[in-house]
Amino acid sequence: MNPSPQVLIFDVNETLLDLSDIGPAFGAIFGSEAPVGEWFARLLHGSLVVNHTDRYRPFGLIATEALIALGKRKGIEITPTRATEVLATLRRLPPHPDVPEAMERLRRAGFRLATLTNNPGDTVTQQLEHSGLAGYFERSLSVDAVRRFKPAPEVYKYAAAELGIPVAGAMMVAAHDWDIIGARTVGMPGAFIERPGAIWSLPDPPPPLAATDIGALADLFGVQ
Repeated sequence: MNPSPQVLIFDVNETLLDLSDIGPAFGAIFGSEAPVGEWFARLLHGSLVVNHTDRYRPFGLIATEALIALGKRKGIEITPTRATEVLATLRRLPPHPDVPEAMERLRRAGFRLATLTNNPGDTVTQQLEHSGLAGYFERSLSVDAVRRFKPAPEVYKYAAAELGIPVAGAMMVAAHDWDIIGARTVGMPGAFIERPGAIWSLPDPPPPLAATDIGALADLFGVQ
């Protein structure tokens, strides 16, 4: 565990922002919000395939392809236009209730704060501005700069270089076990946020630092 990281680097989707708000749009198509999880898994699968085949495409395009493919699997035709309309919801997600106060506490305590996401730069800018979180972060970093998706090691090295610190001087904060493992491969420690449904499922052990939400993480750092 890194007890005093110079920078806390936050994942965005699910870690800071509540992905459940996309549910009603899925319900309108599938008759249920349940397919959100399957779509997100297909999206991540697509990004991993892109990494391994060196055929980078923007995350938003992979998200659209995943939604159209999910519709075909369930016998529902989803046009590219309709898929784009549904996924526009991702730009307007609210923060989890604990996040704004926790960010204020961490900033007040002197932590440097940044984000690192698979989303394109313009998407994360809109997400953070809409959620009211933009002002907390000194940098909002996107994998677009290295054309590799998390958990590729190049992404975490890039983030540390952009922030002017060694990889060991940062801590990756995420609700995804694979994101924590990706950071760990280059020597960057992590903190696992146990959002509802976020279960550590990889063979590697979870990090020493785990919390139910960002507020609880601030508590672990002794932040008032």
